[in-house]
Amino acid sequence: MEDGNSLVIREFGTDDIDQLVEIENQAFPKTPYTRESLLGYARAVGEGFVVLEKGKDILGYIIFDAEGHVYSTAVKEKHRRKGLGALLFTYASKHSRGKLWLEVRSKNSTAISFYKSMGMKTVGRIGNYYGTDDALIMALKNSAPR
Repeated sequence: MEDGNSLVIREFGTDDIDQLVEIENQAFPKTPYTRESLLGYARAVGEGFVVLEKGKDILGYIIFDAEGHVYSTAVKEKHRRKGLGALLFTYASKHSRGKLWLEVRSKNSTAISFYKSMGMKTVGRIGNYYGTDDALIMALKNSAPR
């Protein structure tokens, strides 16, 4: 029986959308995913779109596909630096057979440091991927994109 204080990782459900939009707006104020984009990812990746919740409060999420491409991940601002991002990342790694890769803004030193702490390495760069900012392609183990 759930006590309401346990952390649970579960598949995204449409009832979660309002909380996810809130997290998106906090984490990515300049370029948040829209409600429609998030619902599109849910249709596209199914079990690869998971939320981390405590009670009825969603603390974070990760979206990844079967090949290990991480499309997005974020944790609510007040819950950051508590290991929750690592829990989500570890979950995604296990469910993609240890193969994860992603794009990250080259100027996002906080995210880059986190990904490096999780064992990722920079394997490429895409110029102006984020408008005026390049994307670093980071991969876990030997799981660079095809």
